[in-house]
Parts: sequence; structure tokens; C-alpha cells
Amino acid sequence: MGYAWSRGFGRQGLAMACALWATMVTSQAGTPRAAVLERTHEEWLQNATGLARGLEQAGFSVQALDIEKPATQQGAALIAFSSFSSEHADYKGYMQRHGPSLIEFVERGGVVLQLTQADQTEARVPFLPEGMRAERCDDDIAPLVVRVPDHPLVAGLVTIGEPPTLRLPTYLGRPGNWESLSGFEGMRVLMSVDQANRRPILLEGQHGKGRYVLSSLYLDALYAPDGTLAAPAEYEAAARSLFGNLRGYVQAVVAGESPEVTVTPPYKDPELLPFVPGSFTLIALPDTQMYAERYPQHFHNQTQWIVDHREKFNIQYVLHLGDITNRNTPEQWEVAQAALRRLDGKVPYALAPGNHDYGPGGNASDRTTLLNEYFSVAEHTKWPTFGGVMEPGKLDNSYHVFEAGGAKFLVLALEWGPRLDTVAWANRIAAEHPEHRKILITHAYMYSDETRYNWKTRGADQRWNPHLYGTSKQPGGVTDGQELWERLVSQHSGFILTMNGHVLNDGQALLTEEGAHGDRIHQVLCNYQTWREGGEGYLRIIEFLPDGETVQMKSYSPSLDRYLTAPEHQFVLKLKPGLRAKR
Repeated sequence: MGYAWSRGFGRQGLAMACALWATMVTSQAGTPRAAVLERTHEEWLQNATGLARGLEQAGFSVQALDIEKPATQQGAALIAFSSFSSEHADYKGYMQRHGPSLIEFVERGGVVLQLTQADQTEARVPFLPEGMRAERCDDDIAPLVVRVPDHPLVAGLVTIGEPPTLRLPTYLGRPGNWESLSGFEGMRVLMSVDQANRRPILLEGQHGKGRYVLSSLYLDALYAPDGTLAAPAEYEAAARSLFGNLRGYVQAVVAGESPEVTVTPPYKDPELLPFVPGSFTLIALPDTQMYAERYPQHFHNQTQWIVDHREKFNIQYVLHLGDITNRNTPEQWEVAQAALRRLDGKVPYALAPGNHDYGPGGNASDRTTLLNEYFSVAEHTKWPTFGGVMEPGKLDNSYHVFEAGGAKFLVLALEWGPRLDTVAWANRIAAEHPEHRKILITHAYMYSDETRYNWKTRGADQRWNPHLYGTSKQPGGVTDGQELWERLVSQHSGFILTMNGHVLNDGQALLTEEGAHGDRIHQVLCNYQTWREGGEGYLRIIEFLPDGETVQMKSYSPSLDRYLTAPEHQFVLKLKPGLRAKR
């Protein structure tokens, strides 16, 4: 029936129809009814559940969604779909048979709630009316910023800071946000990963008298099959608040007392920052592993672009952030060698091997690597910028010196999970170059939640920490980001930048802090490997402007001839002190 349901009534008749609707979807005690489709065996959630239980605890009268009936015949005020329900046949069948009825259900005054879904199986929410759109993406990002703190759905959530932010620990490998919402229109953003509404976490949409509520919070994955709490306590507390708020919200919608929804304008990426004449640049290549294994054209496109643009962009150095290969095999090292040889004699480069460059099949069970069979110290020694290595004949740990922008630079390129002896060597090299601006590249340092890897306090909550690999049990052990910060980076004057790859999720992070000598140190994670074809050729351009104080970072793909201008891919850093300040 669509819109015709409301058009056939006058004002008095419409009021009577709404009252009848409210009676149909609530119990005799006035409790709102909820029809729930919840998967009780979901591998992504490790079989944890909690949607029906949470709604019952919040005061709903809960029943299972009858998959044979359209939404308007469920006798419910709320229809709720659990996280990852779109993976399964019941959901897919319901959408095929009765998906359009959800639009009529909302138009009459019902509420539809959908929690986290996989973008691989439902990239676009299928049950929204014309003029309303919501999509999902692979990004699992924190923090969780409450954009409308006084909204009835989020009121009472325990937040900290300004803007108010919901802090949830990592659970099921994610920071409370799984498969962020991305593109949207005709809806209001209630929570997002930032103040720009780039990745909504909670959306509200209005159609007729009813509402849609879409979220990437997986607050329904709380309880193990035996009924015990499986999630951290913070998740249960957040679920109680959200579902408790939802009851009052649904009652207000059913009663026709919910305020009109103010639509949030869709996010638009900022303009590209232009290259400033007189600048010099460094180029970072993160995680080329899939190029070495399957898509060599992207690796060759990257290095050829660097050669072709070395004068235009005044490219001084190339920094490879590790995982040069994926399996540490001769075939993949040959691809890497061929691509990087394009730089020989034209642009110098530093290599920081990653976990996939070590061990049989790239499993990092030990520190055996084919790196030094394909890239020799002897060849690199020919470069005037090559400083030296820690171990004779091995490029696993090297340092490089050059001058640009009126300053001297030192690049420390350290192995995967640097050993304690490696950190001691790096400290000695740093101490021997007191006047140099210092850059550290190593494969695992920053994590995707804007914090450093910290095994001591975070443990396995931060996935892929060097302490989780076999190399941690080899002589000398490993160090992670926090250990490198405490033992190396923060201790020397002149450090300005660290860069690493390795981390998946959204593969981007930035943390800026002052070291022990008052220097402002920018710590950057950059990784594109989860993208199509292992990254589509994207690299990071690090542009030092002529003022000696400003650095522009940009993401660019020579394969696509495309820049990314979203804030995590294009941003400005300020150096303190500037490059030309006396040390």
C-alpha cells in the first residue's frame, strides 16, 4: 500500500488509525512488542547473542520474527535484526519476500533496528524508501563520537571528553565498531568516528510516522551460549543504555510524539592540497606483499612513478615500511627486486623488513629471510646517503643520512619487532647524529586505534603485535611500539616522525606527542593492503614545505592516478622545532 495507507484518512481519522496501530503493537500492559530476527550460531560473533535478551531486559515484549509474514502483520512496534543476520538464509529470504513491507511498516509508525552487517553481503541497506540511503564499508574504527548528545537514543551513554566519546575496549578484535556505515543520505548521524560524520556509527531515518535506526555497534554479541557474559562489562553497560533508550524512543514514535528528524548533509571529502613549489618529498611504500604475490603491476607503477616525478616533487628518499613480500619466496623477492631496481641510481631507498619477510612461507616463526639474497649491502654502500648496517652483510637494520630543506636527516630502518640488541644499536646511531632530524621506519609500531602497540597493557587486544609471533621466542626477543617509544624514539632530540604499516582494520592512525627533549614527534600508521588488489598501488607522499615547519601527507595511486583526500589520507603536520632551528 505504501504511502496510500496515510493518504486515505482525514486528520481525525489518521489520529484514530494511529491509536489503533499503537494498540496493536503494544501489550495490554502498554509494553512495546518487538519482533526479532537473531542468529544464535554466528561464527563472526563466536556464537555470542544478546539482542532478544537485551530488549527483554529493557522492557520489550519479545517474539521471534515470523519469516512467513510481512512486517505489517508481525503485531510489533519494533522489528530488530541482529548483527550479521544478513549472512543467513532466513534474512535473505525475508528480504526477497517481504522487504517492501518494512517500508510500509515504518510509514505506519513502526521502528526498524538493524545492527552490524557485513559489507561483503549487504553493502547497501535494502529496505529503505526512495530518498534514503545507507551503505557499509570494511572500516572498523574508533573512537565512537556522540554527535547529538541530547538525542533520546544516546542520552545516558557513559562518555568521556569533548566531543563526548563512548570508549569501548577491543572485543572480537574490534573497538566496538564493526563495518562502519559510510555513504548515506536522507538520514541523521547520531554517532560517528569523528566530528566530520565521515563514518557514521548510528543513523536515524524518518519515513511517514516511523523511524529507521541503523548501527555498526555490535552490542548484541554479549552472551556465550551458556548464558554467561562473554563481552567486556563496558559492552553490557552500553547495551543496557542503548536498549533502554530504545524502549522510550519506540513508545514515542508509536504515540506520534517523536520529533521530526533533522537530516545530516552527506560528508564530502576536502579539496586536494596542492604541491607547494620549493618543497621536498619522501615517499612511503607500505605493505607491497600482495603486489609481490599477485599484482606486480602496482609495484612497478609505484617505483616508475617515483622515478618519473623525482624532479617535479623533489623526491629525496623512498621508505619501504615492510612486508616487501607475502611469503618470503624467491619468486616474490624477484618481483620486489625488479620493481625496486627501477630506483637504482635515481632515488635512494630504505627497507624495513616486515613479518611476512621472515620465516618459512612468511610466517615470522624465526628470522630467516631471503632479503639479503636479493638486496645486497655492497650495492647499497655505493649510495652516498647510505650510512651503514647493524650486522655485516645484512640489510635487516640500516641507517641513512641526507640533507634537504636546510636540515640534516637520519633515517633508521629497523627489522620486524626489533630485537633488544637492535634497539641498542639504533640508540648508538641516533646519539652519533645529534644535529640530524630523525625518522624511524619499522613494520609494527602504531595500531589502528591511534595508540602505539603496547603488549604490556593491551596484550592480544591489539591484533598482530610482534609479541604474538614466533620471532618473539628467538634470541633477542622483540619490541613493539610502546617499547620503542620508551627506549628509543622519545629519548633523543631531533626525532620528528615514525612510520609503519602492518596493521589492517582501516590501516590508518596518527599520534603526536613530545619526546623527552620537547620535540614534537608524529607517529603514523599507513597501510592499504586490505583494499582491492592488495592496495591498488596507493603510496604515501610526505611533503616538507619550504617554511621548514609544515608537512603535508597525501595518499596517491599511480595505478589509478587518484589522490585520496579524506582526513585520514590527507593531513597537515607541524614540526616543533622547525627544520632550520638550531639544535
